[in-house]
Amino acid sequence: MQNIITMHPGEVASFGYLSPSDSPAFSVTSHLSSLFGPYLAQQLQTAPLMHCLSSSAAWDEAGGHQLSVAEERRKRRMISNRESARRSRMRKQKHFTELWTQVVHLRSANRQLLDELNRVMGERDRMMHENDQLRHEETELRKKLARLPAVFGCAPQGAEKL
Repeated sequence: MQNIITMHPGEVASFGYLSPSDSPAFSVTSHLSSLFGPYLAQQLQTAPLMHCLSSSAAWDEAGGHQLSVAEERRKRRMISNRESARRSRMRKQKHFTELWTQVVHLRSANRQLLDELNRVMGERDRMMHENDQLRHEETELRKKLARLPAVFGCAPQGAEKL
């Protein structure tokens, strides 16, 4: 019976290999039986030895697989979060660009409105000045008209109202 360790892409935590218990290269059972007794020697003969070359000696198949699944989930979540942050930055940049375009447009519209306001106010000032001149001219003409009947001896119509 062999134990198979499944590794996911990007995992290089450790690697292990199985050796049969009856292999002459790994006949440690005779040495261990003298140290730990016949029970341990029998256990070692019936189960294959797992030789693990790793920096962490506490890594086991089930825990390692769960750890790799958790690690894989963490990596996927981290990639997903990075992508989400990138999309958020892109949305923020797009929104900023749209707002800046709106600022430029509104400044231009504001400038046009101010120019139009200044033009209309200038026209109003000219018209008011012209009206003042026309009123003054009217007053002068009415005064001249009022003096005319005395010179010619005739009263103009509506002269009594003046």
